[in-house]
Amino acid sequence: MPDFEIQSIVKWLHIISMVLAGGTMPVCLILSGFEESHEDVRGISAVIWKKLAVWGMRFTVAFGIILLIMYLAKGGKPFSQPHLMLKIGLTPILIFVCETATKNLGNAKRGAAMLAVVLILIITFVSTNGNAFVKKTNDNANTNEQADTPPPRVETQEPIPDSTVKSPNSD
Repeated sequence: MPDFEIQSIVKWLHIISMVLAGGTMPVCLILSGFEESHEDVRGISAVIWKKLAVWGMRFTVAFGIILLIMYLAKGGKPFSQPHLMLKIGLTPILIFVCETATKNLGNAKRGAAMLAVVLILIITFVSTNGNAFVKKTNDNANTNEQADTPPPRVETQEPIPDSTVKSPNSD
């Protein structure tokens, strides 16, 4: 039987729910554009937003909080990562915008939904490029420069001694 860590499963659920919410948002924006010309689909973007985007974001936040508690319980220091602080700061704004976008999409207004998509893009960029937000000291820069340059090439082949080469006139 496979040996799974519960932390890995919760992290996977966190990512999957974020993908669900983030993937649903542009689809709802596209559908809201069709609602203007097609009466039979009016209101469907608000319904899909409420069912998938909002609940996906709620689950994302819930699994994120669980992950944070699990890291703290293991003795980790998640708050030392600067990108996590930016994510924690943007998440309440994103949740508020997601919750208000449902009513706005029902009234054929797309501003909050577009802002939610932009916030999702910013948060995922910060998540995947977390090392870009870390200050590099001169010691780290020198170490990185040394790691990027290849080591000097050393000849390991031994030269052929002259005594092994015989000339035709030596006999």
